[in-house]
Amino acid sequence: MVAHKKTSLVRDQIIQSIDNLLYEKGFNQMSFTDIATASKVPRGNINYHFRTKEDLLAAVIDYRLSAMKNMLDDWQSSLKTPIERLKRYAQIPINEKQRIIKYGCPIATLNLELGKIQRPLQSLAKQQIDLFQDWIFQQFKELCQEAPIDKSPKQLTEQMLIRTQGMSVLSYIYSDPSILTREVKEIDRWLDELVSREK
Repeated sequence: MVAHKKTSLVRDQIIQSIDNLLYEKGFNQMSFTDIATASKVPRGNINYHFRTKEDLLAAVIDYRLSAMKNMLDDWQSSLKTPIERLKRYAQIPINEKQRIIKYGCPIATLNLELGKIQRPLQSLAKQQIDLFQDWIFQQFKELCQEAPIDKSPKQLTEQMLIRTQGMSVLSYIYSDPSILTREVKEIDRWLDELVSREK
């Protein structure tokens, strides 16, 4: 039992280290030596848990998805209205702005990297944006049931994703955190107008 717990802790340690490396270096630039150094786990132990880099990627995506689901579930229970939840979602880049201007959005950069020549792996990474998209859609669906908004939940979801991903890309390209701050305020204003216009 103790040995199993230790093995699980080592595996989690490796995954958390890979999560950071994946974000900062990218999948193809990340080596097993990098992983061993970052996790402080011997390479042989890493190979015991993960035979290939593809196995590593799948484990990190599962780790991220679990954390994302927990975060969204928490917002769902702690924030009363879909507008509050959507505004909280828009705040994500603000909370990570120093890393975003240095490395870009962790979800988008990974999808872009893998999408060029590794489409099967990109389908794994895409699950992250799919999770957010489904959750945002449910928020707008609830909102549209409360007020006669002239756009569909699908259209509004696309707009939200375009706005949040677009501001992350531009702030990264120009190394300018003020883009994030300004655009989050614009998203808040857009959401408020969306509701007030229909009252």
